[in-house]
Amino acid sequence: MRRGTDLPASTDEAAPAACPFHQQRGIVPTEAFDRWLDTDLRCSAGKREFQLGRYIVAHVRNGYQFLEALETFREGVDTHSKTGYMAIVPSEPGDFTDSVGELRRLGEIMVEAGFADSAGALINSQTIAIPFEVKCPVTGQMTIYEFFPVAFCRHAAVVADPLYDPSLSTPFLAINTTSDAFAFGMLVKDLCQRHFHCEPYEVKDRVDFERLLHKCANAWQNMSANTIQGYNKVSAVPERAVHLSPDRQGWIAPHNDPVFAEMTKEPHSHEMPVIYAQRLCEKWTAALFDGASYSPGRDGQSGGWSVSFAELGLADPSTP
Repeated sequence: MRRGTDLPASTDEAAPAACPFHQQRGIVPTEAFDRWLDTDLRCSAGKREFQLGRYIVAHVRNGYQFLEALETFREGVDTHSKTGYMAIVPSEPGDFTDSVGELRRLGEIMVEAGFADSAGALINSQTIAIPFEVKCPVTGQMTIYEFFPVAFCRHAAVVADPLYDPSLSTPFLAINTTSDAFAFGMLVKDLCQRHFHCEPYEVKDRVDFERLLHKCANAWQNMSANTIQGYNKVSAVPERAVHLSPDRQGWIAPHNDPVFAEMTKEPHSHEMPVIYAQRLCEKWTAALFDGASYSPGRDGQSGGWSVSFAELGLADPSTP
């Protein structure tokens, strides 16, 4: 597949007598995936990672196949060659009548993979954090970065669906696993190699290092703002749109990021990179120049906090 993504026809290990139609049922053709990537993916950071070939994309029909591809992804994270893993669960548009059925199917995959005890509980606002101990792209130290799977589905794009949320919609069923902190660290690594021709932890001058981080944090903030503004434009319902706060320090969504899925839609406010990326930059600087210990925690995906529709100047859709 172009841009370096991995989109196998199927990860099924078919028996000799297996029905070939069943093997291919619900598989997303490369051409259709590319169209979505080119025209409908509005996440600036995600699009950048796809273009750099740092995404693994795999069709998975069960938890075992999810884990197989996850291990390949972990190896890519370890070598700093991958930052994202999209597991596509084969299905046809008519297989489900609403988002609930689709999300439950995705939840079953995670239960089979051992990341949850119940699909019903998982899709009711639970968060999965998958820890990878890898070499930090900025400090060079072995560090635990947490990666968060989030469910995406077709009916999230259907206005009449009770869980309408276009920012969590894809024209196929998918589980997207990323770490904002690690991806931001990779951006620092990229720009450092471009400007200083070395790894970030090899920059000896603190002023140069801090200037690099400032440039990267601004770029990450702008990418996030572009993403939010892009998804804001496609929502047909103001209450289900994502919004950038007036001071650009926060963003509001009709969901709590990075929970796996939710059965109700309520507005939540989250930190923008101007807040969490700055925190990461301070941690990296302290680790390299002050000898401080470093842990990214959940910076970038620490979860949101509930806000009211009144605070947002919107009508509560549940009020007659």
